[in-house]
Amino acid sequence: MLQAQLEDGRLILLAAHRKEQIHDFKKQRFLCPACRKSVIIRAGKKLIPHFAHEQIHDCELNRTGESLYHMRGKLQLFRWLTKQGYTVKLEHCLKDSARRPDLLLRTAGGKELAIEYQCAAISDEELLRRNETYERNGVIPIWILGGNRLNRTSAYMLDLPKREQRFLMQYKQNMPLQMLYYCSDSKTFCNVQHILLTGKKQTVGQFFFRPLPNLLFPHLFQVLPQNVGETHKMWQSIQARAVARPLTYAPASIKRWVMRLYEAGLLLQDIPLSVLQPVETQYQMSVPPYIWQTDLWLEQLDQISVMEGVSLNRLKYACRKWEAATIPFAVPISTHPAESYMQRLCQLGWFEQINADTFVKKKALSLF
Repeated sequence: MLQAQLEDGRLILLAAHRKEQIHDFKKQRFLCPACRKSVIIRAGKKLIPHFAHEQIHDCELNRTGESLYHMRGKLQLFRWLTKQGYTVKLEHCLKDSARRPDLLLRTAGGKELAIEYQCAAISDEELLRRNETYERNGVIPIWILGGNRLNRTSAYMLDLPKREQRFLMQYKQNMPLQMLYYCSDSKTFCNVQHILLTGKKQTVGQFFFRPLPNLLFPHLFQVLPQNVGETHKMWQSIQARAVARPLTYAPASIKRWVMRLYEAGLLLQDIPLSVLQPVETQYQMSVPPYIWQTDLWLEQLDQISVMEGVSLNRLKYACRKWEAATIPFAVPISTHPAESYMQRLCQLGWFEQINADTFVKKKALSLF
């Protein structure tokens, strides 16, 4: 832990003091803010000055197992925000809760933000518990992943497993999906925006690397420029490879669906890629786009005649079997994937939206 209490109740942040002062502090007794047990000072040439429990026991601050990378980043973010004039508390205990976010920030408008700098894996259950605690206390959680968790595979691609997709954010309606990463070694933020999920861990996005001193906190939530051509081309390339090898490492539900197509004399590889369209709301679906979009065409869109209409509610109902059980906590459900998909087809001229619930087919498209 970065700070502890003296017996008189004063909270001491060791890293804010000179070496001589830290040496004098070693003569005094410090207590853990969470469990009130004795802690000792750890400081050295290669260490960030911090406190540690004298004995191993069950304490919230003891269970976190902070790494040097995490501790250093938390301190850097604390100083960065404080320098901008924000009221920031480090490892502060929330009222009526034992939860201690890395940083608790109060905005000028009175909102409280819990900033969690997450450098290690965390279970779904623990993530849910933390977010529920923040919600009960009227606190908005902001999750910043450690740069050590960013797995960039090309100029416009990263590997984003399901457990990482839980940290997708969209705090404003006009914002694209984004992920925030911070590297405490290089003191650099990476803001990944314009994210297009593919249904697997391969994810398309744009990377914006910016040094910490060049940023203000609101800059993290600004829309950054998008290279639509490159991102969509990369997304289509991934879909083409997925369709060519649909049964590779596929779960049983997808294998059964593909086999039903084969039994009906249909080859998934023959699907025109033009019917597979990227939709930002893919996070609401449990299967890749080539599954639910092809299924939507075969079961619904291919069945209606030109100039015939289809209701959005009917399409949403048809997609129910493919919907995910959970979605990222920081992404509001505003648009259903079926609606996003139909709007893309309208842009391509295959359908026309005549009201909020009805789309009319403008031209035929043979899938096979």
